[in-house]
Amino acid sequence: MTSAAGTEVDWDRATDECVALLRALIMIPSVNPPGSADGAAGLDSSGGETAAAAFCAEVLTDAGIDAEVLEAVPGRGSCFARLRAGVADPEPPLILLSHLDVVPVEADQWSRDPFGAELIDGVVWGRGAVDMKDMVAMELAVMLALHRSGRELRRDVIFAAVADEEAGGEFGALHWVRDRPELFADDAGRPAAAALNEVGGYSMTIRGRRSYAIQVAEKGIIWTRLRATGTPSHGSMPSPDNAAIKLAQAVTRLAAAPRPARLIPLVRRFFEGLGLDEVATLAERGEDQAAHDALAAAVDDPVVRRSLDAMLRDTVTPNVIHVGRKMNVVPGIGEAEVDVRTLPGTDQVAFLSYLQEVAGEAVEVESVLTMPPVEWPADAEIVRLMEESLRKADPDATPLPMMITPGTDAKALALLGIPTYGFAPLRLEADVPFLSLFHANDERIPVSGLRFGLPVLYEVVERFAAAG
Repeated sequence: MTSAAGTEVDWDRATDECVALLRALIMIPSVNPPGSADGAAGLDSSGGETAAAAFCAEVLTDAGIDAEVLEAVPGRGSCFARLRAGVADPEPPLILLSHLDVVPVEADQWSRDPFGAELIDGVVWGRGAVDMKDMVAMELAVMLALHRSGRELRRDVIFAAVADEEAGGEFGALHWVRDRPELFADDAGRPAAAALNEVGGYSMTIRGRRSYAIQVAEKGIIWTRLRATGTPSHGSMPSPDNAAIKLAQAVTRLAAAPRPARLIPLVRRFFEGLGLDEVATLAERGEDQAAHDALAAAVDDPVVRRSLDAMLRDTVTPNVIHVGRKMNVVPGIGEAEVDVRTLPGTDQVAFLSYLQEVAGEAVEVESVLTMPPVEWPADAEIVRLMEESLRKADPDATPLPMMITPGTDAKALALLGIPTYGFAPLRLEADVPFLSLFHANDERIPVSGLRFGLPVLYEVVERFAAAG
């Protein structure tokens, strides 16, 4: 690819540089929550996010791009940088958004050092390889390539690698959106026209058909706490007023309560694009078991199946239970934490009331964190550029707008009205268990995926931001 300024990008060299950046980032244990030796395989992760932010800032500054590290609180650092528009009347900016924090590891369950960043047989291993230091490295490489190209820009390109995404963003994107909205705007105060973020853009192969999932929406979040109280007493004298029993019964009811399918138009089109029309139709008819069977017959990967099924309905997943402190004491208090994800169009306040009704009067149900779903136009200019670039790079595949079931920092930028699309393009072989690697042991990414995706990401950024 040659820019208008005449500088050709050497993509082999750029990919090697991207891989080196990824490996260096993985070696920084930016575990969230920080300060947990267990969470960082014996390494002290205090200040890890700031260390990762400082690394990004150093890479950019060394290349001649002004960058700064900002901390919401000590150790919780984010990196911001900006390539400025060169035209007289610039358009609103484009943001390259990513997060620097990673989830904890169980080091003894890994085949390799989770922070060793080993490159073996064309695969980079380590925590963050998939979620999402690969995208941090790709966006760094795009900033470097765009700066070196000499292209005149018609809009600012903002690099924002932030802390704390894995815990909701209170020390990352949410903090900076609330306290420093100008970081996401141009000099005139206009918010960015769009942001490119994690998760979308990867390939998936179903029934021999390869597609690229472009994220234009994500489900809402209601992180929910259940609290039960009882009367502490001696364990040798069983009591019905037992917080453990009340919690167990409430959690069981929540897990068992049916969640009827509701297909939003975006998901219906996504299923049709994947060749899963029958699954969508059965789900719409309320034939959940038949839809489940049809999905199982069409999709081999169990994690992909669960992801697709979760696009069809609101979900409720009990994940944490804290109750009791000693075997021979009836517990007097206990809590459970439940991950609730809601479709666009679900009334989250009403759904929380429904959860209380299902859980029963013996427990109190409250929201710890509520964040609404987000959905942006699938026919926007930048989505069209993604589709065109993917088709050019892989003519045999089909790009498809979709909704993801996790949450991202897109929810924070939505407070400023900034459309945020998931686009970390990767071409993956059909046997790569990509979705299974998020937050998993032995997280890893093939270099071939980056080699495919980096020029695709660059082309989208260049076409959306460059003048002429």
